Amino acid sequence: MMTSATPAGPLRRHAAKIALVALLAIPAIVGANRAVADRRGENRVLASLPDRPTDWATALALPAKLDAWINDNFGFRAALLRVHNRLRYRLFHEFPSVQVTAGRHGRMFLTAHGTNVPPFSAVTSVCAGDAVVRAGTPEYINRLFRDFHAQGLDPRMMIVPSGPVVEYQDLPRWISDRCAATDTPMGKLLAGNELDPLVRQSTIYPLKEMRDIRSRMMLFPKHWFHWNGPGLAEVAELTLPMWGKPRGTPAPAFGIVSTQFRSDVHNLFEGLDIKNTVEEADFAAAGVESCYGGRCFPEFKEYAETLYDISRFRNPKAPKRRLVMLTDSFGSKISGWYARYYSEVEQVATNNISQLSTDQIRRLKEYLFRDRENMDLLILYHDGGATTGTLQYGLERFHEKP
Repeated sequence: MMTSATPAGPLRRHAAKIALVALLAIPAIVGANRAVADRRGENRVLASLPDRPTDWATALALPAKLDAWINDNFGFRAALLRVHNRLRYRLFHEFPSVQVTAGRHGRMFLTAHGTNVPPFSAVTSVCAGDAVVRAGTPEYINRLFRDFHAQGLDPRMMIVPSGPVVEYQDLPRWISDRCAATDTPMGKLLAGNELDPLVRQSTIYPLKEMRDIRSRMMLFPKHWFHWNGPGLAEVAELTLPMWGKPRGTPAPAFGIVSTQFRSDVHNLFEGLDIKNTVEEADFAAAGVESCYGGRCFPEFKEYAETLYDISRFRNPKAPKRRLVMLTDSFGSKISGWYARYYSEVEQVATNNISQLSTDQIRRLKEYLFRDRENMDLLILYHDGGATTGTLQYGLERFHEKP
């Protein structure tokens, strides 16, 4: 006589369902507990937990907002994104950001300065074509020089050709020919008559020279947006004639050291540890005192850390003269090479200038522009910053009347 099997209990009958719900719940619980901590991992603003609905409109909008919050805060999201980004880069050589594009010959380019601007706008704005200089820029540059001269200062200006127009041969083929041309927005501005003659004779935009230099030595590390490398020594030398010093002026030689650096745009993507070997000047071996950051300027330590991107060099073997550099973020990469020609170099990037009070800027100017008889003033911005308004944003408070 056969006996019937004992009926399975409810837990056993639904074991598979319970296991599935538990597995799905783990990421949800982890996401809820770690949502705040993980919010800094991506280069964008993640969705926030929506407020409780107060009317029909907010109630109808709630599902979409909850869905966005769940997507952005799902447990293990950061780890999954890192794995996805690595696979995408290794299999297809693609970056998980509209801001960075893989070029040819192993080079990468910063192709957009934000996620809310057109793709490749950082390239098209500096290359030949239909890009134009921002309205009002020529008038502002003329005013900049006139105001500085009225204050007893005699500035020189270098506009740095950026990676796309110097390393154009490494861009994707569809745009490399356009960037190989020399009639760039900055080139046309300097060749035209919108700038005062004094501005044109006091400004250098060394596009052809830098293309020659990059064929012989590093100017732009392959995975960087900014410039760096021993080629900057030759670029610094290009500016000497603006102060009446011929190229080839005798100067102490600097040795070279090689250092591994992470890409200067690594914060734009998760999970990719991209590095470059960068050759830099060996200041210590040359007897040059080098310093980067707020600690370099105890004279205005109250706001030196706010300025952040600042540098200072002292070289007892160089001629007794001081160079003051007002720059964008390209400045601190070349400032040390000027220590071959100046006993003191003081470089201040203006990227954070809006965070300083009027009184702090007044005191900063008083300090930097001291002993004017024994100082030179160099304004240095890259071409994209000069033609799209960054130069005016950074410098206007330096020369405007109190």
